[in-house]
Amino acid sequence: MELTERVEQERLAKEAVYAEMKENPIDLDALYDAMVKTIHYDYVGFEDKRKYYMPNESRTYVFTNYRYGTLTMEILARSLHQFVGDMHDRHLRFHCEDWIDYRNLAMRYRVRAARDCLYVTSADPGTGLVPGDRILEVQSMPPQRIRAYMRHTAFHSSNPERELWGGYLRMAQSLEVEHAGGRRERLEMTLWPAREELYPIEFRMLEGESAYLRLERMDRAAMEELLAQHGGDISHSRKLILDLRRNVGGDSDACDGLLPYLVDRERSMAGLLGDEGCWCLFTENNCNRRYDVLSAFRATLTAPEEIALIDAELALYRDNFGKGLVFLPPEPAEGAVSPAPAAPERVVVITDTFCEDEGETFVALCKRCGSKVTVIGRPTMGTLDYFDPITIAVHEKMTLSYPIRMTHAAHEGRGISEKGLSVDEYIPWTPDEIGRDLLLERAMAL
Repeated sequence: MELTERVEQERLAKEAVYAEMKENPIDLDALYDAMVKTIHYDYVGFEDKRKYYMPNESRTYVFTNYRYGTLTMEILARSLHQFVGDMHDRHLRFHCEDWIDYRNLAMRYRVRAARDCLYVTSADPGTGLVPGDRILEVQSMPPQRIRAYMRHTAFHSSNPERELWGGYLRMAQSLEVEHAGGRRERLEMTLWPAREELYPIEFRMLEGESAYLRLERMDRAAMEELLAQHGGDISHSRKLILDLRRNVGGDSDACDGLLPYLVDRERSMAGLLGDEGCWCLFTENNCNRRYDVLSAFRATLTAPEEIALIDAELALYRDNFGKGLVFLPPEPAEGAVSPAPAAPERVVVITDTFCEDEGETFVALCKRCGSKVTVIGRPTMGTLDYFDPITIAVHEKMTLSYPIRMTHAAHEGRGISEKGLSVDEYIPWTPDEIGRDLLLERAMAL
């Protein structure tokens, strides 16, 4: 009787797990058809990322689970998220509502990869981890075996220094860890509800009359307030250090107020922006989708100047309907930036893999400011090649966002995807950096 009850309990538990898919069936063929065709024909970066395009692996995995009655919403969504993530473009994104996935949970620690292990660089109390711990195995597999199993596609790079392990570790239930002194421990990991990330903007004066500005986000209002309070300190400093190691982007013009402190002579805005124009993929789908969104937005406007801007954008998609890849000349940029009457003699910009989007754009602008600026650290994330995303619904709870424009550099094979913006002085990451800020020390020494 006990055996019968246990079997029945297991049956009921299994039915509860898979009930959602049975009660709300999904047309998987239509879902994959929409995903696959959109990425193949409407995503502007497809040709460059074709080597990562393996929809059949995701499809086979999902349909096998479906055939055996073991498919859940979580399995489906994770597989689609992995399929999109494997394309190595952080602007190509899958999103699903109302699911328990690893993006809606937090692991509360960060790592940096080495060839044979993962180093913990920060950790919250309660995780069982402390900075400096070495993670030797994840789910009983060492990093090298995981890389081979995932074909080096899951971490955005095959270079350990540039690998991003956060998404993979959010699925991990156990870690084999080596603590200080060589003590090993197997930790069962708990995932916590996601919390809002804080990306500080911080200013302080350091020794040697060096002004230090840490920028983890590009925030126009915060920067205006900071410059109002500390503009005088920057003006009279000998050196300005801009720390953009973990900049997640934001407002593209947030740091315009800093430019007079950066340029070595008067420079045109056109030269600083370095706009070479872009290429837009005007497929019929892209034109129709963008036209519908712009038309709906236009109906909400009342200001004539705003309506005129939207009308010009509508005309762009109407005139290029179905033409495929079309070059769009650079936007005119007027004005110039002159050096501030009092400014630092030297500017050092610190970057790392985790600097992306508008943060990267600002680094590129800094590099055009002239001889005063030196960029040190590691190359940035490399997210600038493909942009201007369109979001479509591939299911009532699922969306896919994909870029439709690429930079002229990317079109010519000069893009930075998977490489990032280069630095003037490359300083490789080592575990010593967990306890000492070696990049800031080098910036101070320059």
